[in-house]
Amino acid sequence: MLKVLHLLNYLGNGGSEKYIFSLAKKLHGKSCRFYIAYSEDGPGRSMFEELGIDLIPLKMNSPFDLKAALQLKKLCRQLSIDVIHTHFLRENYISVLSRIAGNRVGIINTRHMLFENSWPVVLTNRFFTMFNSRIIAVSLHVMERLIMEGISENRIALIYNGVDTTEWDCSVSSSFRKEAGIPEEDMLITSVSRFSPEKGHDFIIDVIGYMKDNRSVLGLAGKKYRFVLAGSGPLHGAIIEKAKARGLQDDIIFPGYVENVRELLKDSDIFIAHSQNEALGIAILEAMAAGLPVITTDSGGTAEIVDGSGQNGILVRYGDVQGYAEGIALLINDIHLRRKYADNGLKVVRERFSLDKTAAETYNLYELSRKGEKDDR
Repeated sequence: MLKVLHLLNYLGNGGSEKYIFSLAKKLHGKSCRFYIAYSEDGPGRSMFEELGIDLIPLKMNSPFDLKAALQLKKLCRQLSIDVIHTHFLRENYISVLSRIAGNRVGIINTRHMLFENSWPVVLTNRFFTMFNSRIIAVSLHVMERLIMEGISENRIALIYNGVDTTEWDCSVSSSFRKEAGIPEEDMLITSVSRFSPEKGHDFIIDVIGYMKDNRSVLGLAGKKYRFVLAGSGPLHGAIIEKAKARGLQDDIIFPGYVENVRELLKDSDIFIAHSQNEALGIAILEAMAAGLPVITTDSGGTAEIVDGSGQNGILVRYGDVQGYAEGIALLINDIHLRRKYADNGLKVVRERFSLDKTAAETYNLYELSRKGEKDDR
């Protein structure tokens, strides 16, 4: 059984932690034993404890923390770790420093984000990633960004994030509408996203405002619908204030962080994603797995899920307020189109973004990394 140490600065409940959790559900206790070394405690602890994963404190003060690197080397020796799996720059650099210090363990790094790094970071990454066994890109857009930054293509593995469609089956009962006071006849249009600049909440508030100001033009006169913008983050308060300033306080529900997203999706009719840039869009995959029609911005990896052909969702250029509003209105007004996108979206997830496929391909990388390190010893 392979021993894999995931390295995290913070035990949060964001996309990277959910990525590890999903892999663990398929691999931990079966073909692998997962450990997590972390620097700061957080709300993600409970979901890892639920799976019986050992959580090990390891203070990491900076990307170049030599003390942490030496402690990591010692920890890998004590636990007989085969592979370190990193998810952010800080943890990857520390893992590489531990390798330079003699830690003969394979290092896999997953690039979860899609953004343009500064040149100092690009140059530093070129050096440090030379010591990685492989770099996982979660989308073709991320892979292309890595190549642009000078990372050799033959060292990059394209492995899409995956979801388990059986877990997103929305046949479960839900009390979200009742607790929020939303009548059954009102259409619920839902977003689940962290409130941070790249997620585009400013943009979606403009879209909702445009829809309210142009109801007749969009064919929405007499239609009843509400928006739910679920999530938390640094911009949460500012976005609520913007909504109030636009007179949208009765049109939007801000429930904050939602523990059971599946129940929320169960009570929803349309899913909206509105990022300015997105490596892939796991929330879109979850919504499709839950049987919802999706409209999203063309913000990177999202275009690898909703392809713009008009078969499994609506793809709109980020910043096109009118175009996005027209897309939502189209879905509100056409139940047959909603069903078509829902059915085709679920098919796409099953065929291209299954968690079984993601886990199997990741495990294969672990094996290759371990064998490569054994050959070096």
